[in-house]
Amino acid sequence: MTAKPTLTVLVAISTLQPIALNMLAPATPALARNFATSYATIQLTLTLFLVAVALTQLIVGPLSDRYGRRPCVIAGTAVFAVGSVLGALADSAGTLLFARVLEGAGSGTTFALARAIIRDTAGRDQAARQIATVTMVMVVAPMITPYLGGHIETNFGWRMIFWSMAAAAAIVLVLVGIRLPETAPNVGVRTSLTGIFRAFPELARDRSFIRNAVALAMTSAAFFAFIAAAPFIVVETMGRGSDTYGAYFIINAFGYMVGNFAMSRLVLRHGTATMAWIGLIISFVAITVAFVIALTPWWTPLTLFLPLAISAIGNGLTLPGATAAALSARPELAGSAAGLAGAIQLGSGALATVAISSLVAHWPPALMAMMWLMLVVALLALRKEPRRRKD
Repeated sequence: MTAKPTLTVLVAISTLQPIALNMLAPATPALARNFATSYATIQLTLTLFLVAVALTQLIVGPLSDRYGRRPCVIAGTAVFAVGSVLGALADSAGTLLFARVLEGAGSGTTFALARAIIRDTAGRDQAARQIATVTMVMVVAPMITPYLGGHIETNFGWRMIFWSMAAAAAIVLVLVGIRLPETAPNVGVRTSLTGIFRAFPELARDRSFIRNAVALAMTSAAFFAFIAAAPFIVVETMGRGSDTYGAYFIINAFGYMVGNFAMSRLVLRHGTATMAWIGLIISFVAITVAFVIALTPWWTPLTLFLPLAISAIGNGLTLPGATAAALSARPELAGSAAGLAGAIQLGSGALATVAISSLVAHWPPALMAMMWLMLVVALLALRKEPRRRKD
């Protein structure tokens, strides 16, 4: 029987990505001023981060099926630590962007494999429940890191943000080295290099995988667009400080935690597909309201973040459900499925950040319009999701 890692280990290896994603966000206006460059250029710290996460998952997923989850997680954590130190020492925008690529590659590895490890040791609905539980705990990171990032930048400068991320990586590396067992079912099986990636065509032909991957990608891309544009809207459009963004973001993270809690409690009763669909409906209604408010004079940090907190409740249902369903398309290739789904998810997010970074400077409500359209696509993707067995 495959050994099961503890909740602490799963949360630790899942947390590096949201820490890196959210802690630096409040500092992006300060980075633009420090390096005397445009906001769109500095926004590449998010875009390239997401691209690195996406591309790394394409590679590490299949490799972890062949060589094991544990060595890949250790390597990813080490790469993240190196990137964080390089970011702290960066003396140019180019060096900063390269550091973010390393952070993306490292955290993309650990984030994807945390899901694969869960699927290695649980069935479909049970995996959705465990993913929701892990996410509910780890969501404390995106809840507090924008707040911490804003205050760290205000009081100590942006370089201390990178030193903080390096310290977090060191702690995770020690924990993984001591407590993470190997869970991959086929580790050690002799496979050619090209054979390692044989799962991608099989997954691409699986309709359930594609439907759930698209829903996962669009839901996540809407959130990444928000991460990219909200600091600009709050600081430049609404005239508030970066710490204001961090403080209000806590509302959004709390909503996501509520959704994760509901998913962990209800998924075994109602099923993964039903819960994911309900989550999409909640998010769609909330973003529709947010879009309308953005076109009125009453658009403030509170009216920006409050509907997004309701949408986050829906995301807390949809993301664990769609992830577990995608990984259950071929359980024996969970690493490959996690990698491909993650690449589609983060690749879509990266494209969304590129598009919104240009649009929001000309028309701030473009953020709400983009998020609304993405949720429409997600709803269309899951509208005929068939019921599948719960293994």
